[in-house]
Amino acid sequence: MVIISAVQYLEHDRSRSPNAVVLFYWLFFLIAFAVKFRSLIAQGVHRTSLPYFITFCVTIGLALLQFLLEWLVPKARSPYQALEEQEECPVETANIFSRLTFAWMTPLMKHGYREYLTEDDLWNLRSSDQSSTTGAQFQHAWSKELEKKRPSLWVALFRAFGRPYLGAAVFKSGSDVLAFVQPQLLRLLINYVDSYRTPHPQPVVRGAAIALAMFAVSAVQTICLHQYFQRAFETGMRVKSSLATAIYAKSLRLSNEGRMTQSTGDIVNYMAVDTERLQDLSQYGQQLWSAPLQIILCMVSLYQLIGLSSLAGVGAMILMVPVNGLVANMMKSLQKRQMQNKDARSRLMSEILNNIKSMSSASLPPAPASFHWERLIGELINMMATWSMPLLCPLLTRFPALIRHQAVRLDGGLHEEAQLHSK
Repeated sequence: MVIISAVQYLEHDRSRSPNAVVLFYWLFFLIAFAVKFRSLIAQGVHRTSLPYFITFCVTIGLALLQFLLEWLVPKARSPYQALEEQEECPVETANIFSRLTFAWMTPLMKHGYREYLTEDDLWNLRSSDQSSTTGAQFQHAWSKELEKKRPSLWVALFRAFGRPYLGAAVFKSGSDVLAFVQPQLLRLLINYVDSYRTPHPQPVVRGAAIALAMFAVSAVQTICLHQYFQRAFETGMRVKSSLATAIYAKSLRLSNEGRMTQSTGDIVNYMAVDTERLQDLSQYGQQLWSAPLQIILCMVSLYQLIGLSSLAGVGAMILMVPVNGLVANMMKSLQKRQMQNKDARSRLMSEILNNIKSMSSASLPPAPASFHWERLIGELINMMATWSMPLLCPLLTRFPALIRHQAVRLDGGLHEEAQLHSK
């Protein structure tokens, strides 16, 4: 107790958030001493050894006070942090219980219940999630990979953002295991209820313990599952922002030859589409090991209940493996074609916009104000995006100039005709 009190005192001025180890220590300490307090009262220690009982009660009171001070009393901001104009994200100062239960979002949800949320109601982005921070982490990891003969993007990403992703894997494994503990507890509860049909029923304490265990398992499983999703989505967001920052920084340093091979549309596709694929992979990549674990746990549970009949499910699953592989290969080929079509579309749109820009800046006589050829070009672009871009590209690149010249000729003819009438 003396050691943990010293740690709590030292951490109070060094950290903005309460220490998780200290909070869990005092929580488990109070739970253990509460059980012992119940035993002391049942044994009548308060009658036989009153000084010891008083000392024990004072110890519980001091421990409860330490726990409440560490948990509920907010820590003051430093003078430098108080100078920040925008409101900081409350997750940076939230304690471990608030993070596990997402209680730090309660003020925003209450405000959104009372009135509509706007951008001004949102907090400032957490420092670890800002693109400058994630970009610097990725650049540091990538610079170390460039020292190798064969640098790997996957190793760089794992080195930069692998730590929270491993934490997500721990929460995911806990959620998967607890998902199959719940049916086992339900089976024990059914056996407990059936025991009352026999001459020797099980004690009531056993039934209460099973019910409390089911509640605790369900609560812990929910916490683990949502913490896994939180960390997986955070990792995916950081991967996307860091890669987008690196691609944008690289595009600013491209040479003239590089700009000839990589158009603006290709760079936009890299920043928007390809990084999003990696984000989705980081969010759901844990299924590569989680799905086999769930299958193994499920088959073990079924084998304990129904015996060899559970092998029929294994056979059906094995038969579906080739079908799933075929579908996955088809999706892969279709996705590859989709990406090629997106690249072609981006190049074509860039060429169209560049041609329109060059024609608009050409030194041609102005067209009549009543002839809105820009609207016609916009309609043609929308039609091309819907139907056939490659077939209409040559027509679009030449049609505006033809319209312009025809409009100029029409305007000149009308002007000459007006002069003849005036004469």
